[in-house]
Order: sequence, then structure tokens, then C-alpha cells
Amino acid sequence: MTFQGSGPGEGVERSPDPRKSRPPLSPPPSGGGWYERFKAQFLEMLGRHDEPEKVAASFAIGVAIAFTPLLGFHWIMAFFAAILLKLNKLDVFLGTLVVNPLTLGPVSAVALPLGRLIVRARQEAVTLMPWGDLLRPAAWAQAAPAMRTMGIQWAIGMFALSILFGALTYLTLVRVLRNRRARAAVIPPDFAD
Repeated sequence: MTFQGSGPGEGVERSPDPRKSRPPLSPPPSGGGWYERFKAQFLEMLGRHDEPEKVAASFAIGVAIAFTPLLGFHWIMAFFAAILLKLNKLDVFLGTLVVNPLTLGPVSAVALPLGRLIVRARQEAVTLMPWGDLLRPAAWAQAAPAMRTMGIQWAIGMFALSILFGALTYLTLVRVLRNRRARAAVIPPDFAD
């Protein structure tokens, strides 16, 4: 497609706007219950007209960000990652919700021993903590080295989980989305409702 105009770049070929070339958004189903309407709108939000690789990458980047130890910065990181990588922002933000206040405890319980295993440390940091004296200021000075060690082990474990779960999310989701698209392509449009 060439555009005529005056000035520099006259007659330059430009690619069409990708938003105009994608299929139109389908209206939510009129029949059925609230679940069918919610499912259709949710799939529309997730970019069901995008390529499976892009949707899976968007969600997987969000999951990988969620497992990083940089608590409080996940949404900022997700926003900039989505812009830099040109991913679906909503999918990236939804991926960051995997690790939340309800799941942080169990995730940390896995991350700490994993980090300890990666750095090949012993469990001395936990056993040397003065747990009974944590309300006294002098105990914090005594516990600082042990807490620092535990924090480093936890952060290393969280980064390892970030890489692992980000990759697993991508591989699983791209396969699921490709299979879903393949099944949808087999169904004639008359029977798709």
C-alpha cells in the first residue's frame, strides 16, 4: 500500500495498521447464562485474536515477574515489560497476580530451601535466629547476619522459581492455545455457537 503526499518520503510504502487487519471482536453470546458471557468477555480481554505465542508470552512474562523477589515493584516492571516487548498489558498484569499475599507464604516456603540448595548453604541461619527475643532491639542486631543470609537465599530461590514458572507457563499456555485454535478451526462457523 503506497501513500501519495508531498514532502520527504513521498510514495513510501507503509504497512497497514495491525489493529485494523485483525478480525473484529465478536459480541458476547446472547444466549446462555452469566458464565458464558463472562467467559467470552474474558477471552476477548486476553486477546484471543492475537497469536497464541504472543498471548502465552504476555502471561508468562507476568508470571515470571510475579516470582521475582522485588515485592512492590511487580506492576511497574510488568508495565514497562509490556511496553518494551509490545505485549498485551492486561495479560502481563494478570500474570503478576499469581504471587499475591495469599500465595506468598507457600511460595516463600519453597523459595528459601531452593535458594539454600542453589548456594549450597547449611540451615544454620534459621537455627541461630533468637526467635524468643525478637521484640528486644539488641536481638535485631544479633539476628541481622542470619536474616541477611536468609534474605539472600530467599531472593535466589525466588529468581529460580521465576525462571522455572515463567518458562513452564509459556510452554503450557502456548500448547493449550494452539490446540484450542486447531479445534476451533475444525468446527464449521454454523456450529461454533
